[in-house]
Amino acid sequence: MKNGLIYIFALFLIRLLKAIPRQLALMLAGVMGEVWYFADSKGRRMACQQLSFAFKLSPRDAEIRAKACFQLMAKNLVDMILMGNWSKEYMEQMVSVEGYQHYLSAEAKGKGIIALTGHIGQFELLAAWFAYVKERKVAVIGRKLYDKRLDALLVAQRRKFNVLNIATVDSPLSIMRALGKGYALGVLLDQDSSNVKGYFADFYGKKALTAAGPIMIARKTKSPILPMAIYRTNNDKFIIRILPELRFEWTDDVTGDIIRVLTMCNKALEELINYDPIQWAWIHNRWRHRPPEEKLDAN
Repeated sequence: MKNGLIYIFALFLIRLLKAIPRQLALMLAGVMGEVWYFADSKGRRMACQQLSFAFKLSPRDAEIRAKACFQLMAKNLVDMILMGNWSKEYMEQMVSVEGYQHYLSAEAKGKGIIALTGHIGQFELLAAWFAYVKERKVAVIGRKLYDKRLDALLVAQRRKFNVLNIATVDSPLSIMRALGKGYALGVLLDQDSSNVKGYFADFYGKKALTAAGPIMIARKTKSPILPMAIYRTNNDKFIIRILPELRFEWTDDVTGDIIRVLTMCNKALEELINYDPIQWAWIHNRWRHRPPEEKLDAN
């Protein structure tokens, strides 16, 4: 019953937002984000704690940034809904890009691309822009939403923009086949999850459990790893920033390679987050799991 009510409310909200001008919808999103900030005490505390740790902020400064983060997340959620109606021409004028030459260089290698990103800005738009506007082969690894009807809406929108959706429960072979066909695979590598194999790698100077699957696949396919992210600008447009391909050599030490490259990935994510820190989803407990040696030291 709870999921049914949420689904009905979500449909109502989608129809409402699509029926009003975008700027009005974004104004409402800003208000909803502020309400969310005060209502979600757990998320608010988490965001403030992690911002304070990462940037050595005072409690007051952390609160200011956390509140802005909630408001931006609400705006990005609204735009994720609205973009379903965006034409190629409208999307093209809404998004600019820096470093596109890095993408073309990686693509020219013919081994697909591991497009490394995180929950920064309107990340659904990142994949859609490459696939829809630039007409590149793009796939994303998507975790299924808790409600299969909402999940179906999200997957349908990705397909509309020619984005191949690969579920996290799908075989790794489907990922390798996509890379073999030259797809750029969007990988969100910025969350702590016990559901996937991972290793501890430095993130803002503290060990963070980081998913290893995409990097293990990159090791097999020799696909280049290309960091990128999308950011909301002051006029509610967007800019994509693409960093140079990560440079490293694979060796016979599988575990050592994975941890070394994961550390490089986390460093690249730090650089992407640092462009505009409030655009990352600080409400996620990034350092939830701790390495065994920390637990031993605590004892």
